[in-house]
Amino acid sequence: MSSPRIHVASRPAERLGLALGLAVTVCALGCSSAPHAAQTGAAKGSYAFWPQFPDEPRVQFLKSFSSSDDVAPVKSGILESLVFGKEGVKAAAINKPYGAAMHDGKIYVCDMRAKALVVLDLKKKQTRLVGVSGLNQLEHPVAVAVADDGMIYVADNGRGAVFVYDLSERYSRVFGFEKFRPVALAVHGDRLYAADLNAQVVQVFDRRDGKRLDSVGAVGDGDGQFRVPLGISTDKQGNLYVVDMMRCRVQKFGPEGNFLSGTGSMGDFAGAFIRPKHIAVDNDGIVYVVDAAFQNVQMFDDQNRLLMHFGAAGNFPGSMNLPAGICVSEEGLEYFKEDIHPGFDAKRLIVVTNQFGDQKVGVYALGTVKKGYTAADLAAAAASIPAGVGVNEESLKMMSPAGQPMGEPPPEEAKADEKPQPKKPD
Repeated sequence: MSSPRIHVASRPAERLGLALGLAVTVCALGCSSAPHAAQTGAAKGSYAFWPQFPDEPRVQFLKSFSSSDDVAPVKSGILESLVFGKEGVKAAAINKPYGAAMHDGKIYVCDMRAKALVVLDLKKKQTRLVGVSGLNQLEHPVAVAVADDGMIYVADNGRGAVFVYDLSERYSRVFGFEKFRPVALAVHGDRLYAADLNAQVVQVFDRRDGKRLDSVGAVGDGDGQFRVPLGISTDKQGNLYVVDMMRCRVQKFGPEGNFLSGTGSMGDFAGAFIRPKHIAVDNDGIVYVVDAAFQNVQMFDDQNRLLMHFGAAGNFPGSMNLPAGICVSEEGLEYFKEDIHPGFDAKRLIVVTNQFGDQKVGVYALGTVKKGYTAADLAAAAASIPAGVGVNEESLKMMSPAGQPMGEPPPEEAKADEKPQPKKPD
């Protein structure tokens, strides 16, 4: 199989520039007015950018989180060291993250193995675990969504319910119904959308009282139908986007549930998918789709036109290792200002979860080259990274001879990559 590269230097880059609301200006390599990377103290290999030079970078990797130490290092006093030893106070690790959300300086991550919602509080420099105690403990959290008022919604497909927490992370209530199997969530206004693997539709709830209002889609292979709806998101107009993993397709619905458009198919080329997972939409209408086999994120405009991709398998800043969850945030850049290249004008944050590796929660920024800098200036401090498009060795390991993703249960039994073990009787 071939591994074509997403080309962003011409029309796709122009579309991305327009989507960002920013002018795309390409300087010749000989521009002399820019303060070069060497003058800013940025060492070669310090940053990871996509697309790669000579194209102008649009996405920069900022930082990754794998434990509470990455938020604020655990410190123990002399007394604690004497009593408990150096290992007496350990950092809380992120084990197997899946769904993610960001709100008010906090990154929320569903950790399936820890059976918890991990809160990375960048504002307070704290890490907290939600849903690990009491009568309503989480069993298999796979998706999280946060409303504008701070209410937190967690999809637990092990318990077949949506758990609700208030803005102080205190348990509020739970709702669902028999045979409900939620694997993805999205909030818009007073509506909560939940992808239901058992019914193969998107359920619509009143997020305030949990009342089921409607459903979107049906089982099938036509427009407006799904086989495995595994990722959902909404845009600011209230349109709903649904990732159908088995059909390798993204479909868009209007606020009333009417089918609007669809894109994607199975393939080893840019714009196609093999194992698409979660999806996010930003305020400019840019659509981000995670593909666990490509081990990257592909970006599309609101007309389903491919813009670019970022991420790849490997061992470099911003690499991906079986990515699954994604969210975008229009706020929070101030917590990463020291990680942003001085010549990169960051506009919003993108958070991607990886189920394996040492970069479990990766944070990226979407933006453009600052005025006075050139793509060459940023490339002078960039790490060497692979193109990361098309089927690679890692993705081939996950494919059967027939070209189907391995390790996925049939639709009626699918449970977002990992089936929880039954509890032993007391």
